[in-house]
Amino acid sequence: MARRQSLGMFSGRGSPWARGFFIILILLSVALLAIDRARPEQSPFNGLKRTVADGIGPAMTLISAPLRALNQFSDGLASNWQSARRVRELERDNRNLMQWRDLALALHEKLIRYEELLGAPQTPTPIVVTARVITDSGGPFVRARLVNVGEDNGVAEGQAVLTHNGLIGRVMSAGKRTSRVLLLTDLNSRIPVFIAETGAHAILAGDNSNKPRLIYVARDKLPAVGMRVMTSGEDGVLPRGLAVGQIVEGSGTKWRVSLFSKPDKVDFVNILKISPITFIESDAEDKVEDDALEPEGVTSSEPVTAPSPEPETGPGLPDTGEE
Repeated sequence: MARRQSLGMFSGRGSPWARGFFIILILLSVALLAIDRARPEQSPFNGLKRTVADGIGPAMTLISAPLRALNQFSDGLASNWQSARRVRELERDNRNLMQWRDLALALHEKLIRYEELLGAPQTPTPIVVTARVITDSGGPFVRARLVNVGEDNGVAEGQAVLTHNGLIGRVMSAGKRTSRVLLLTDLNSRIPVFIAETGAHAILAGDNSNKPRLIYVARDKLPAVGMRVMTSGEDGVLPRGLAVGQIVEGSGTKWRVSLFSKPDKVDFVNILKISPITFIESDAEDKVEDDALEPEGVTSSEPVTAPSPEPETGPGLPDTGEE
């Protein structure tokens, strides 16, 4: 009987009240989805999402543990079949990396000497927080990941999230013990980047595909396949110089970037916490300038008065006898 009534509601033979209530629920769900998708970072449901994520975080960690162990076991079996070839590749890569390491150390020492000569301010030292990816916190329209660190570990909204290959996304929202990471491939992701070979600036825009688009590129500095893309830091949130990906295809003004990091095969991530830069207080600078302008033997509390000019007499000025 209950099944017959439910079928009648969907087929149009149910009561008008039931059909109206069902239509209202559909419209309400569409409205909530539109509100959440319009501005996901300012959604009124962010607080509820953080609370739910903090609650299910430990449970998802326990549930995902057997799956991670199974994936590691299968990856180990597949790696053993190709162990000899992988050893040769690793030896070749190690020799190349040793040469690049020596070059990087030499350039680093030269850069330090140049900064000392120019008196350049010291670059803030990044603090790295390692986190484990618990689960996929998105859906069919959102590309995001849930990690097991939050505000208790110093994680805040907007911080860069990297793998060992390069940038993978940024922190979208942070709870007490968990955080949501918005991937670069998400439709709402927009970050400023530049092309290393030409210096052209652009915007990397995600579209829910594995290769985000490169938009707003200068027409006089069009990129080419194989060029590297890095963060420019012009948004004031992400630091400059983080590796993003490589241009792989494009036609005209439509270019796509193959990311160095692979979001589908991520287990651990690093979250960058950039320490704030300390500036000299303006009051101290003003005091130094005032001290430099004061004549010797006169303190700032004593007003300096100029001596009154004496009347001049000479061949061209007759002496009137008045003082």
